[in-house]
Amino acid sequence: MFSRTLTALAVSLATLSQPVFADEETDLLRQQIKSLEARLDALEHKQAVEKAAVPVPKTAAQATPQQKTTASADAGISSNTTANVEYGSHGLNITSPDKNFQFHVGGYVQADDHAFIGNTPSSNTDQFFIRSARPIFEAKFYDNFSARLMLDFGNGQTTLLDAYGDYNATNAFNVRVGKFKDPIGIERWQSEQNVLFVERGMTTNLVPYRDNGVQLYGELIQHALEYELALTNGAPDLVNATNNTDNDQTVTARVFTHPFYYTDIHALKGFGIGAAGSYGNRNASLANPNLTTGYVTPAQTKFFTYATTAFANGEQWRINPQAIYYNGPFSMIGEYVLENQEIKAGNRQAILQNDAWEAIATYVLTGEDARFDGVVPHRNFDPRNNQWGAFELVARISQLRVDDAAFPVFASLSTSAKEAQETTVGGTWYMNTNVKVNFDLAVTRFDGGAANNGSRPTEKAVLSRVQFKF
Repeated sequence: MFSRTLTALAVSLATLSQPVFADEETDLLRQQIKSLEARLDALEHKQAVEKAAVPVPKTAAQATPQQKTTASADAGISSNTTANVEYGSHGLNITSPDKNFQFHVGGYVQADDHAFIGNTPSSNTDQFFIRSARPIFEAKFYDNFSARLMLDFGNGQTTLLDAYGDYNATNAFNVRVGKFKDPIGIERWQSEQNVLFVERGMTTNLVPYRDNGVQLYGELIQHALEYELALTNGAPDLVNATNNTDNDQTVTARVFTHPFYYTDIHALKGFGIGAAGSYGNRNASLANPNLTTGYVTPAQTKFFTYATTAFANGEQWRINPQAIYYNGPFSMIGEYVLENQEIKAGNRQAILQNDAWEAIATYVLTGEDARFDGVVPHRNFDPRNNQWGAFELVARISQLRVDDAAFPVFASLSTSAKEAQETTVGGTWYMNTNVKVNFDLAVTRFDGGAANNGSRPTEKAVLSRVQFKF
């Protein structure tokens, strides 16, 4: 606008300083002035448009991506500000451009069916239900920090299972704080989405489910020697603990080795052996007995509970030797759990020693390797191309025995069995890495647990499951 004013003023002065032109000269001069004004208008309009398209922000947070990219380029900084997003068989993964932050979303759903055969207790109900519905959120920050959150909406309930953060210093030294699995019980240690059967065996009854605390863990020799050492509140058997009900805590330790991993003995490379144990004191009360809510069969039927007058009172420890063996399509898993628990009811006190053992054998019919973290099919299920996935046969026998000293003061023999032995055979169909189907026949026999010193009837159950992992 200022340049247009100067132009008009100059033309006017020039006109005034000259003699009066003829009419045609005057018309020509006016046309030239209009032409100059039109060109100036076009120039000013272009400048206004460019200024409006790239406004100058007051702060960096107000800058547009285009401005940030331009500023980064001017400063010599990489202009790649887009996160990498991937989705596949292992879930959704988001990684920041600088690789310092990673976020993973996954989970799995287990739809089960229990069907009982023959003369079983009236509490056993044939039913379909959602056993587990677990979203999993995992994050990694920089090179040394990670976190995990896992919830469960199965069985019509909302439960917090995992909620912890890790500091990953080296392969040999890591720290975990929060809520996690206690490092005891090898079948319990196996992830729920990778268990070989619809439900776990008897040894799982004598170890905790989840607990709160702090844990050190790592591999002292990669693939060959690992350890875990945890300090927790001290969850009772088969309990997913939320808070400590007394002032005492429990130390749990586990060491596991693959002694032949780095040898040339191929048949023994998949052999592993170890031991776990826990120690703590329990000073509970009738209001918070700090005892198991009940031992269950593979069909999840309770066959043993303590009396309502009983509570933990004194020393508690567990010993858990364990072993695994993998060789091509064949695998074996075995463990033993011995638990020592001081208990009190009224003015009576005792030391109970309950124990359990189990042995598992599997074979993959389609030739894939048996794995602790689940079989990976060579060919995913695709009938149009005559591909059917992988098939695995599984068998397990396990037994739990309750100390005779528990009866009749701390438990009733007319309602609680003192011994249960289960035999389960079945098969697993791995359609792909995300979908698998389990079919099991579980037969459990009891000693005790019925009126007049009788025994509960043998429980026969067909258990099936369809699992979707995402």
